[in-house]
Amino acid sequence: MSKGTGPLSKLYNLIIHSVDNVVPQAARPLWESPAGPKTVFFWGPFGKWLLVLAGIGDILQRPPENVSLNQSSVLAATGLIWSRYSVVIIPKNYSLLSVNVVVFLTQAYLISKHLKWRYGDSKNTA
Repeated sequence: MSKGTGPLSKLYNLIIHSVDNVVPQAARPLWESPAGPKTVFFWGPFGKWLLVLAGIGDILQRPPENVSLNQSSVLAATGLIWSRYSVVIIPKNYSLLSVNVVVFLTQAYLISKHLKWRYGDSKNTA
């Protein structure tokens, strides 16, 4: 539950309190977990999966010459950094670990796709 007093905190607390009554017993361990849906530790990684979807979209549709090495390198680096952080913090956040590993892998693939195009293309034109 949020300790804030603003309107969004009140709305959040109302939603959590309403849903709390209907959560099945089998889902209680996840619901009550220190990294469960009642906390930011759940919703941060949940939202970060959108970066993964964007990366997969780039893998499928973006031509290698249009892949930004700077952007992909920074995203890959943050994937590695946050992967390390997710197992150091308390509570350990394995959902954050998984999303950041996948962010790193998708961006590393885009980097390799661009570099393969760059160096393969330069050999063909020389």
